[in-house]
Amino acid sequence: MINLIFLLLVPAIGILLLILKRFYDKLPSPEIIVLSVMGVNALLFALGLVFGFSGFNVNINPSISFSFSLQENFITIPFLLLAVTVPVAILLFAAKEIKQSKSIFYLFYLLVYVSVVSVFVSSNLIVFFIFWEVAVLSLFFITGLWGNSEKGKKAAMKFLVFTQFGSLTLLAVFILLFLYTGSFNFSVVASRMSFLPSYIEYISFFLLLITVMIKMPIFPLHGWLLDSYYYSPSSGTMLLSSMLSKLGGFAFILFGFGLFRNLLLEFRLPLIALGVFTAIYIAFTASGQKDLKKLLSYSSMFYMSLIFIGISSGINLAVAGSVLLMVSHGFIITMLFGISYILLQKTGTNETERMGGLMSKMPLLSFFLIFGIFASLGVPGLSNFPGEFLIFIGSYGVAGISLFAIFGIMLSTNYYLRVIKQALFGQLKKTFASLTDLSKKELLFMAFLSFFILLLGLFPSLLLNTLGGL
Repeated sequence: MINLIFLLLVPAIGILLLILKRFYDKLPSPEIIVLSVMGVNALLFALGLVFGFSGFNVNINPSISFSFSLQENFITIPFLLLAVTVPVAILLFAAKEIKQSKSIFYLFYLLVYVSVVSVFVSSNLIVFFIFWEVAVLSLFFITGLWGNSEKGKKAAMKFLVFTQFGSLTLLAVFILLFLYTGSFNFSVVASRMSFLPSYIEYISFFLLLITVMIKMPIFPLHGWLLDSYYYSPSSGTMLLSSMLSKLGGFAFILFGFGLFRNLLLEFRLPLIALGVFTAIYIAFTASGQKDLKKLLSYSSMFYMSLIFIGISSGINLAVAGSVLLMVSHGFIITMLFGISYILLQKTGTNETERMGGLMSKMPLLSFFLIFGIFASLGVPGLSNFPGEFLIFIGSYGVAGISLFAIFGIMLSTNYYLRVIKQALFGQLKKTFASLTDLSKKELLFMAFLSFFILLLGLFPSLLLNTLGGL
């Protein structure tokens, strides 16, 4: 069996090598170090799928039940798949995009990576919170230091204010759980939930909701999203959309569904209604965007609102669909933000109406743009479809209002088809006559992500079979 601690030790070694790189130039380049770390971790994960994973535990302070404890839970495997694969693809863009202070950038990059992996396998609430915070702070520095100059710094500060408030509410939940259960160990807390007075349970649940609504994000706590996504470097935007937002969904399932399920069922109708409102509101907002990166930022929030609906239903089938959609969305949105970055570099604009006719000069990019859009829209055979299908089937049985979110998908179809029409068809402008298609690295990036989009679309049971608790 593969011990989960190795998934943390390998990137920790990579972080140490990046620090030493500043003193010993003979070490490999930062890109090679990070790529090697992720390659080894991907191999360890693959071996773990075959031979199984074993937990890890070291008692640090038994008096407060603080132990460095790692354990596989009922939703770990799908999220680990996302965590060990998508950053590999993003790395190809980071290597092209980041020109200054590379070692420091990749240090934060690996900190995000190891923190997200750690959150997905932590079974002690203190360890969970520590790595949750490290992921947030690392992305704050990536946005602020490598983002769009002054606007990037302002976006980073807004991101930090929102997410730190969400972190404080999560910490409050963990403290309340410890005070009434006497433990920070997740399994022990789960077995002692009956010890919580009803009012403490309600307070904890609503504090958790604040955290989740900020992280995913859900209206009205979504104010940090657009600036953070738009003014981050493209690799930072990919990390935010594919990884950070999934921490909110993961916490909602693990704690909201796993610990507070009775309250989740009690409040599922207003929560589903909030998710539906967010979906329609964001779909309308995205429809008015001319800038492709802004459109994709809102689109990312739209799909997280569908996931929020599925989890809020408290129905196993819909929750399983939410897990599928989160993993799928991570691959798809990374591909689409990658294409947005390539288009900006080659055409000098993010506004699709200023493009036109690009299919004649960039057939490969055009193919992957159409492929990514169709996958995002939930075309059968591609990865979003099974997740969306399970969410709507499961949630409809308890709240017919959930089907109104389909109206948001209709709006998504409209603005995505507009992107295809404006960017790829029509008359090619003279200024674009010398455009070149995807490079070999960019083609590798697209093919890598497309493989998982097809795999999960055709064989969703590969992930569903790992959800033992659902």
